[in-house]
Amino acid sequence: MAETQALTAHADKAGVDALLIVTPYYIRPPQRGLVKYYLEMGKISKLPWMIYHIPGRAAVSVTLDTVRELAKKSPTFVGMKHAVDDLGFVSQCLDALGEDFRIFVGLEDLSFPMMAVGACGIMNAVGNLQPRKLARLCDAVWKGDLKAAKKLHYELFEINQAVFFDTNPMPMKYMMKRLGIIPKNEHRLPMMPVTKDMEKRLDGVLRRAKLIK
Repeated sequence: MAETQALTAHADKAGVDALLIVTPYYIRPPQRGLVKYYLEMGKISKLPWMIYHIPGRAAVSVTLDTVRELAKKSPTFVGMKHAVDDLGFVSQCLDALGEDFRIFVGLEDLSFPMMAVGACGIMNAVGNLQPRKLARLCDAVWKGDLKAAKKLHYELFEINQAVFFDTNPMPMKYMMKRLGIIPKNEHRLPMMPVTKDMEKRLDGVLRRAKLIK
């Protein structure tokens, strides 16, 4: 908690527009502990803040009751990055808190369906590879052109899946290096570069996406 407090205060002083605070990981806290934790974080800054909801990494989910309580008690709590395969939870949150509650899609292959039910935008890794196409997807949904959005969804489908061909961000870093977006394919242990076989598989994805020849 102390580290998050220090980093949150630093981000505030650095001039950020909003805060994204990850659910505490490893310790699997109870929901009442999550509420207390987030309320304490929300007191550090007057900036709007959101939950980074990623139970696959944090090993704990945020419940609808917790989201409701945070919205009731923290006026600067505005939404969440939702990085879990649970489309129903998005509808539950928006139904309970209204369409002004901001949900950003954090899971690549749910970008279109989650936005179609009310998510306001996208925060995911594929934005590093195909930002224009993701921007077009968002624009299509916002304009109500679901036919165009669906087409873009399937154009992005394989590369969205490729992010998880191995532990993320290993495939993403290889593809970014392959496209010259980053200079080196570096990882901190215990993460590792993908294998040669995986490189070939990812090259195939990039070719079919017309990102390499």
